[in-house]
Order: sequence, then C-alpha cells, then structure tokens
Amino acid sequence: MKVRKIVSAAKMTGLGLVMFASLIPFLLILVTSFKQRVQALSMPPVWLFTPTLDNYAVLLTDVVFLRSILNSLIIASGATLIAAVLGVLAGYGFSRFRFRGSGLFTYLIIALRMLPSIVFVIPYFLIWRFVRINDTHISIILMYLTLCLPLMILMMRSFFVDVPVELEEAAMMDGCSRWQTLRLILVPAVRPGILAASTLAFIALWNDFILALFNTGRRTRTLPVEIYTSLSQLDWNKLSTSAVIAVIPAIIFITLTQKYIVRGLTMGAIKG
Repeated sequence: MKVRKIVSAAKMTGLGLVMFASLIPFLLILVTSFKQRVQALSMPPVWLFTPTLDNYAVLLTDVVFLRSILNSLIIASGATLIAAVLGVLAGYGFSRFRFRGSGLFTYLIIALRMLPSIVFVIPYFLIWRFVRINDTHISIILMYLTLCLPLMILMMRSFFVDVPVELEEAAMMDGCSRWQTLRLILVPAVRPGILAASTLAFIALWNDFILALFNTGRRTRTLPVEIYTSLSQLDWNKLSTSAVIAVIPAIIFITLTQKYIVRGLTMGAIKG
C-alpha cells in the first residue's frame, strides 16, 4: 500500500510539474500585459512593478482591434454552427445507412482531415476572387468548413454508433418518423458529443492563422492576423495584452461546456 501511495504521489507531482511548465509562457504573457512599455522591454526583466490596466484600456477602445474580435466571433461561431448541423446529419447517415461508396466517403473525410491547411490557401483565394466574394464573412465561413467539418462528421458518426439502434426502432414503432426520431431522440442522446465536437471546432477556428492570413482583408481580418500585424511594432506589452484577450473567449466557451466536453469525449468508452 505504501509503495502504491508513493507511486501515486510521484505521478501527481510529475503531472503538476508538467502542467506548471506548460503554463509558464501564458503566465509570462499575463504578467507582461500589466507592465508599461519600458518595463516590458527592459533587460533583465522587471518582476517587481506596479500593475496597470492602460494596455487593456487602449486595446478595448481601438476600433480596428475590436472589429477583429467581432470578425473572429462571427466567422468561428458561424462556421461551427453550420458544421454542427451538417456534421449531425452526415454522422447519422454514415452510422445508420450503408450505400455504395460509403467507405470511400469515409476515407476521403479522413484524408481531408489529414491535409495541412496551407494546401487550401491558394485554391480558396482564386475561387473567392473568381466568384467575387473575397474579403467577405461568408467566404471565410465556407473556407473554415474545410477545417472543422471532417472532425465534426467523424466525431458525430462515432457518437451515433454508440447509441443503440433499438432505441431508434422503438421510437419509430411508436409512430415517430425518421426525422422526428433524429430530432427528438437521437440528438438529445448525443448532445454532450455535439457540444464537445463544437467546442473543439470553435477553438481550432478561433486560433486559425494560415488560412485567415491569406484570405482575409480589411473587412474580415481576424484576431490572430491582427496580432500578427502588430509584431513589427515590437510593443511587447500590447502584444501580450492582445494574446490574453484572445484567450478569453476560448476559456469562456470551454468553461460553459466543460462538463459536456468530458462526457462527450468519453462516450462509448465503457460498454454495458
């Protein structure tokens, strides 16, 4: 028993050290965001200083910066919502129906998920320019579906597979149509999975940089691109403040869906 306790304590200590080490960059950014510019640029670093909120006040009154936050919220939320709806329908179809080419479609979805984002930069740029919808929210949302839809489909397919078919058959025997069964029975049953997949998709889209860098303009510039454009100014306190603000929506989203994420990611882990 003592050996097990020692091993358990050693594991917890190791995990605590790893977690602390992974948080060090964010803690440094957080501390720097409360410094004046001279203090942020000083070498060696200044650890004892009077915190200030001037950096946050400047950024939160900057129209361009606020517009980039709004663009990121509109684009990431819109693409996540569309991907959730399409992912539920496609995941249900792949889990319940067998048709010619279904295996090929599955492999294509996996291949699309494996491709790096940089592959789609030039094709999307040329397509949006040809149809004259470049630098619009709808074009960026459609482009971002390439990133999140394969993940959503694969996750929703696995969630629907874990739902017993007998539950669906019982509902249909009671008079429900297939659409009513999906909407009233299956979707509530896999709701934790939907929220877990949507959270992962939203975070991936909120943090995307490569696609946004080459396909957004003045009207649709997202927050990661806006932060990148500020690198040339070498204003470390402003950059740190921007990074902290950029993390806040993702933290809020994860906090609101935390219990669903844990439950959704463990669906099907234990079979009765």
